[in-house]
Amino acid sequence: MTAGVNEAATDEWVAETTTFQRVRSVMRTTYDGQTTSEIAARAHVSETTARKHLEDLAESGYVDSSPSSEGATRYARSTESLILEEAHDILERVETGELVQQITDMEAELESYRDEFDAENPEQAAIAGTVIDQQTLTAWQTTRRNLSFARTALALSESKETVQATNAV
Repeated sequence: MTAGVNEAATDEWVAETTTFQRVRSVMRTTYDGQTTSEIAARAHVSETTARKHLEDLAESGYVDSSPSSEGATRYARSTESLILEEAHDILERVETGELVQQITDMEAELESYRDEFDAENPEQAAIAGTVIDQQTLTAWQTTRRNLSFARTALALSESKETVQATNAV
């Protein structure tokens, strides 16, 4: 039963999307390098079609490409495109004033971790042999990650405002 449902969903996806949309969709969650043939199989396109779209996505900065030891090119989602996508998502959900408050709150939370564990970051605490339970470690790492995304979103918002103000003159 599950195989039939998955097959029907795949058939619908293939029918309702372009080959480019499918390759981009596959690459949206591809963080470890994969070959053209692996991506083509996941996107239900030919290798030639996948290669063309992957080259376009690499040129636009959406994916990174690198040669593998076997000689094949491997593709992965670029860190920059992931960061910008997350920043845009934040700006769609959160007003600038609220974002500034969230940044302040996260900075205070990180300061409390630094004080509690006498370390600048979880990695430094681990090197020092500090015992941190998994839940606290994950919360510390997640807060650092979220703060980075929030700061990027705020910088992007400020940059947009500056450009718009400059263009209005």
